[in-house]
Amino acid sequence: MTPKTTLYMVVCFLQLCIVKGQTICERQIIAEWRVEPKHVVMEWTLRRNICTDFYSECWNVNKNITKEDKNLSVPQICPVQLQLGDSLFISSEPSFQSYGMNLINVSKEEFINCPKTIFLEEQQIFVCQVRGLHKVDPTWLSVGTHYFAELHKRGPHLCNMGLRLNVTVKQQLCQETPNAPLCSKHGRCLSHVWEKQYSCHCFSQYSGKFCQNFNVCSTKPCHNDASCIEKSEGTRNSYECACPPEFSGKNCTEIVGQCQPHTCFNGNCSNVTPNTFLCECDKGFTGNVSIAYQRCYISVVYDSDMGINCLNLCLNMMQIISLT
Repeated sequence: MTPKTTLYMVVCFLQLCIVKGQTICERQIIAEWRVEPKHVVMEWTLRRNICTDFYSECWNVNKNITKEDKNLSVPQICPVQLQLGDSLFISSEPSFQSYGMNLINVSKEEFINCPKTIFLEEQQIFVCQVRGLHKVDPTWLSVGTHYFAELHKRGPHLCNMGLRLNVTVKQQLCQETPNAPLCSKHGRCLSHVWEKQYSCHCFSQYSGKFCQNFNVCSTKPCHNDASCIEKSEGTRNSYECACPPEFSGKNCTEIVGQCQPHTCFNGNCSNVTPNTFLCECDKGFTGNVSIAYQRCYISVVYDSDMGINCLNLCLNMMQIISLT
């Protein structure tokens, strides 16, 4: 063993000692799609960012909640996830540069066990030896998971010590057309760390792959404990109310029956159809739809604690059960 090689091994040993205790990778479990791509620089070194346990260290998650391959728990540079269109740069450790280092694209099995054979020139990530900062060609960063490992022309191979990198590139499926806004502006384009792409997570009143559908029932248009049923009519959404027996009308606001003397007590009764009517309460009164025979009978006062004028509730609560 030459003095140069001996010195090199000592440097590597010291680097591994420095790494010990710095194995938890910082990352987001859920990421949101960025409108603009970014540049990501990965330091090709053993001095920092080397993790071993694929779950608790490399991804900082509970291993019991995933189904990923446990064989990936090998020493490696903290895995990276990119958006399609991001740029990846490799920054070489200065002490490696005199040994003719390059990166090669390997299979998952070769990543786990480390390369042990001679590789084709087409598998090399860079056309020349890595010295300083090098950009990874976009052809190596297509959608999917890629495995890179170190390749030295001389000196010991350090793949088993952690010089290998797991890179996942994700695309987004959040636009109905190329120029459409993400998730129709009605949701967020997100990806969990284990998901293979970004997809829409809609706000509460929207649904659909691109959050393009408005859930009209979420506005609660049906009154008096009626059920709301969504319907599709052409390009727009509509709804239908399934009314209780005592009520009728599009929103179940009409009471089944006809106006009779004193039907509404403190209010005016109006026939809507030959079979239904409404009560319009006088100022200061409302009705209780859950108790029979109370039509605009309840006095309403201002509630200072709630900060609202309860008189405004009159027209919203004037539907009551018919005297039939």
